[in-house]
Amino acid sequence: MRVAFYITDPLTDAVAAMALSWARHLALQYPDDHYLVLSEHPLPGDPDPFLKAPLKSIVLPPRYSLFPFWSDIVLTQKLFAFTPDLLITAAPRTPAWVRCKQARVTAKAGLVVGRTETLFAPLVSAAYKLLSTDEKHAIKEQWSFGREYFMLTGSYASADQLTLLLQAFSLFKNRQQSGLKLVLPFALSTHYPSLAKKIEHYKYRNALVITGSIASEQVAQLSGAAYALVALGSPGTNLLAIAQARCVGLPLLTLPDPDRTAVAQDTALLAAEPTKEALAAIMMQIYKDESLRLSLIRQGQQLLSTGDVAAVTASLRAWLQQLLSAAPATGA
Repeated sequence: MRVAFYITDPLTDAVAAMALSWARHLALQYPDDHYLVLSEHPLPGDPDPFLKAPLKSIVLPPRYSLFPFWSDIVLTQKLFAFTPDLLITAAPRTPAWVRCKQARVTAKAGLVVGRTETLFAPLVSAAYKLLSTDEKHAIKEQWSFGREYFMLTGSYASADQLTLLLQAFSLFKNRQQSGLKLVLPFALSTHYPSLAKKIEHYKYRNALVITGSIASEQVAQLSGAAYALVALGSPGTNLLAIAQARCVGLPLLTLPDPDRTAVAQDTALLAAEPTKEALAAIMMQIYKDESLRLSLIRQGQQLLSTGDVAAVTASLRAWLQQLLSAAPATGA
């Protein structure tokens, strides 16, 4: 079976991140198959140290405004050379000229063919795991001077969303007067240059931990030592972040998402509305109510125990095989 994945940027697009995770696990579990990832942006390193999947990946040329077609030309060349049986798309542009069968990834971790959507689950790397008390202590000593911290997780937030988070954190710090910090696991100047120019004037700058560019494995470790995770970002971020939070045994704080991915409310704490005041309110709620925090952790662990990465991967591959064995159909 030859399957190609066409994705955008898995760092900023949760749908692309889910598609990439599927491709990596499929390639690992079924090495006799052939999987190719065509990405519009460089791929992040796989955070799982033993997941050395035989997965081929190609970064397409940038879509320059004056000549965006060169990327399409290279995409065409690479697909013709690979000759896929199936193209799975996690990008706004679906290549209509591809003659093989096609499926589209959705923000609900689904695959759509025609008008039919089949739901799966986002697959999280084994680097997202429960840490021992000593491991958590060591990580906090290294990054936050031993202090507890909130941490942003999931796909990267937009500049407006990150600004909202900083404003909410300011309200939290002003009301609680706690030593709790906020970890941003990326290089601010690279991904948010306009905010990077202003951040030194942020009132609670000393409470921010901006890691800079770090390995994906370190991001996963930082997640595991947090007090709680916070998710803001593109459609699908909540679903991806829920999976990460369950794996590391932490509660997730996020914004309401009525038009996008449904969030399991028994493992996440949702703000009443998408405002800085509402986000600050759930930060204070989880900080002051340890019983609530532990309840969310327990429920997440119970749900995690019912899932199985190998079983999800097998189910996904069986669906792909069924699609390929079905009568010829038009792309999604």
